[in-house]
Amino acid sequence: MIARLEGKIELRGEKFCVVNVSGVGYKVFAGPETLEKLPQKGGDVKLWTRLYIREDAQELYGFLTP
Repeated sequence: MIARLEGKIELRGEKFCVVNVSGVGYKVFAGPETLEKLPQKGGDVKLWTRLYIREDAQELYGFLTP
């Protein structure tokens, strides 16, 4: 289980961001309020996460607080 990510923002999309953690890019989905509060590309970020596993997908969701 991935509980938290800490790294740099590599990409920001409409519903997600990519966090670079030691060379591995994690696609993290988040709500609009969370995405608005994230730093710009290259900024440091710490996100608490929840991993959803379904038959057809694995999605990681990020939050600013636990």
